Amino acid sequence: MRELKLVGGFGSPYSRKMRAVLRYRRIPFRWVMRGSSWDAGIPAVPVALIPVLVFPGENGAPDTAMIDSTFQILRLESMFPERSIVPRDPALCFLHSLIEDYGDEWLTKPMFHYRWNYEADIRKASYVLILDRMPHLSGERLERAARMIADRQIARLTVVGSNSTTRPVIEDSYRRLLAILDRHVAGGSLFLMGTVPAWAISDCSGNLAN
Repeated sequence: MRELKLVGGFGSPYSRKMRAVLRYRRIPFRWVMRGSSWDAGIPAVPVALIPVLVFPGENGAPDTAMIDSTFQILRLESMFPERSIVPRDPALCFLHSLIEDYGDEWLTKPMFHYRWNYEADIRKASYVLILDRMPHLSGERLERAARMIADRQIARLTVVGSNSTTRPVIEDSYRRLLAILDRHVAGGSLFLMGTVPAWAISDCSGNLAN
């Protein structure tokens, strides 16, 4: 089987999540930066989101592609049994489901909030995101592009729920999480639960979802 392709960006938490999954599971893949010169010939997906996971077709068939990291992981589990990251115990499955939902649906809010609310973070984020796709930009062109990215993302803060009213809620929630993780890591735990990484991608009977 030819290697998979993962099309994404370093600024995308879901892209980094899938890179970590593929690396841990030792599944051969090629990283493709979205919008780069290597981002060509990628099959179309229903919604323009990243990451896009591209699977080689069988018996000469065209490659297929999919979005949504949870379902990408599910498909990988059906194709590669080694080094599974699916929790089999029903109780662990339930807890993992809560953690995944919290991470995927809530922690993106503090991520976006901290990137685009404070000047020092805005400058870092805008440069990283533009150099993610255009690493050779420099000088005045880089400044203009970074400013364009910042203006666009700052305008979207209210869309993701970051405003003067929700600011203390988001920041207090994030600080509580950091304190919990700090205690957890200080206790010698390698992963959030158990001795291997896992994502809540199975149903709560402990079986793979269809």
